[in-house]
Amino acid sequence: MKKGTEASAGEDKTAIALKFEQLAKDDLRQDTVHDFVSYTTDGNCITLIGSKTELLTMELTSKSSYQVPFPYILASAKCSNKKRPLDHLSLKVNLQNIYESSNVLEMQQLSLEPAYTAVCSEEVPVPKIMAARLAPQRLPGGQMLLATLNSYGAVDLLTKSVEQTTWDHYGEGLSVATTLRDTLQPPYEVPASKIETFRQFQAFIDRSWITMFAWRPVDGKYALVLGTAAGSIWTLTLSPDAHTVLAHCQLQTLLDRICYMHSSKDLLLVGDNSGLVHLYRFDDAEEEGLCLVKTLWLRPDHMGLQQALITHCPQRGCYYIVCCKAAHLLIWCMPRKENGEWLETRLHAGGMKITALCSLENGNYALATARGDLYRIELTHKSGQLSASMQPIELKDSENFQPVGLFSSPHNNLLTVLSTRNKEYVLNTTLLRYQLQVRVGRLQRVDAIAKLAGCLLPNEAINSCSDILVEMRLDIFNGIKLEEYANYAPFDLFAFDELASESQHQHLQLKYHVLDGIIQAQRVQLNDQPLEQSKREMQLLLAMLTMTHIRLRLQYLSSLDELTAFQRQAAQSMLAQSTRIKQQLEQQLLKDQPLNVTIKRFLAQMEVHFEELQLKLNVPKITVEETEQLCNVSYVPLKPSLERHYCSLCGRQALLEHQLLMELYAPNSQLLCPCCHGGYNLELWDA
Repeated sequence: MKKGTEASAGEDKTAIALKFEQLAKDDLRQDTVHDFVSYTTDGNCITLIGSKTELLTMELTSKSSYQVPFPYILASAKCSNKKRPLDHLSLKVNLQNIYESSNVLEMQQLSLEPAYTAVCSEEVPVPKIMAARLAPQRLPGGQMLLATLNSYGAVDLLTKSVEQTTWDHYGEGLSVATTLRDTLQPPYEVPASKIETFRQFQAFIDRSWITMFAWRPVDGKYALVLGTAAGSIWTLTLSPDAHTVLAHCQLQTLLDRICYMHSSKDLLLVGDNSGLVHLYRFDDAEEEGLCLVKTLWLRPDHMGLQQALITHCPQRGCYYIVCCKAAHLLIWCMPRKENGEWLETRLHAGGMKITALCSLENGNYALATARGDLYRIELTHKSGQLSASMQPIELKDSENFQPVGLFSSPHNNLLTVLSTRNKEYVLNTTLLRYQLQVRVGRLQRVDAIAKLAGCLLPNEAINSCSDILVEMRLDIFNGIKLEEYANYAPFDLFAFDELASESQHQHLQLKYHVLDGIIQAQRVQLNDQPLEQSKREMQLLLAMLTMTHIRLRLQYLSSLDELTAFQRQAAQSMLAQSTRIKQQLEQQLLKDQPLNVTIKRFLAQMEVHFEELQLKLNVPKITVEETEQLCNVSYVPLKPSLERHYCSLCGRQALLEHQLLMELYAPNSQLLCPCCHGGYNLELWDA
């Protein structure tokens, strides 16, 4: 392995500082804030474990308003995980005899560890949350799944629907700790009644004591990876509903009590409380399910790993592994080929210790120190050498705050900074002491619309680009590049002469998101004239979106040799809807407004196109009452129901029968909202 030279913060004092541009801010309550107080799996949902009474999650949303621009939905769960699964084992042994036969150091260790002696203690410390991590995929019903771990080794599963504000206990979920203790563990080498020494008792408890966990990202199923106090790693493959264990495997490592786990693709990074760091690879061919790739840190410095990242560099075909050790950043370059050369470098960040770390674009990182300094870390990988340099990040009004969390959004365009107050005040109230400040901003400006257009795919919902939508809306709410957004895609540039296309439809959908943000900002203005003009533009835009969607569907249906009953019904309903839209636009022409020229040209073009489609399809015309609620995809009337099939962004409803709607699309297509390109959620009534 080649080692690079160690850099330090002092060497980069002359570097020009980047500026953090703040776009939104809010304050949260966390009464036991500590370093690395939060965690995220994908940058969209952040879990906070800095409270004794509740667990908080922050879910990124593009539905923020001008009045409340903070782009996160807060959801809470009461800390009801008070279980102590190890008590069941402690009751099987004679703790008094074990204590009396122990030496002084063993007596201290036995007395000071509540997990060992909770069954015979009058005052047992309240369990605290050690980790809370969101599963990489959802339950069959579409709910999000979150696992929490308390200090006594109990894993609790929580669930909620997207954008709901409360997490509920998942009653049907697996009892992880009980299953490991009673079902998966082989019998202990000594019967519980014959355990006489502290070492035997410790080994008996530690093998079932879950001290850390991670989700393995596997498509189609859940895989929960557990680390124990005995240094063993269990991989549990769960059923799609997370109710039962389908398969399991165990690897006994040379590690001590495992305190940190991080999984990325097929890699698993594990650290113990003595400071050792091992890198493993998931391997289904191995009986243990894992194989050791490399021992990254051999020195038992008793600084347990608190934060680490594994990022993939597609250009070089390698992985970068970054770990925090006090004030040092340890960096490795792992080749994808087995015979490739490993590279290593270190960086001293200063500021006593690193308190926050996240990845940025192109192999760059951001970190914060206990003194409140923020840095951008840039890796240089040239000529078989790896090095790292630091560039300060200027964060205004941060002198009295210490960063304890950094998070980059999925497309690395937004940076979220969590900070806590680090000084005493004259008015040192409980509110100030327990306040966690959340800032959302960016390090550089980009063209959000161009980036969104580049990421938008015909068969992928725009929900995957929610952070770009958030940036665009926050730009509008903060008055940044407002004229550029207002002049985006003028109506005069839209031409409907040729056949309708998906690219034209997506162009209209981008215009919809821009105009929706502008209307949100104009609602609070005293002058109503710009708002009324924007509303008229939105009416015309929705008509264009609807007509383009109908043309796309009818063009596909006209290419088929024979139509099903639903296809014929939908074709009739869509033609009726197009007629109704034409009548509404003709009514608008009676008013003197700037859009009249555009409306006339649009109506003339639509008249020609729909006459051709009517002749090709040869379906009789029908009329639909305007009072009826229509499906947003087929325009067939919706039946009254407690269940809903709706767009997750704009809320427009569609028929519950997903398979029928897919008859209107080409094979292998995905059902997306015609207006905003969002995905659909199915809300079923559960008695």
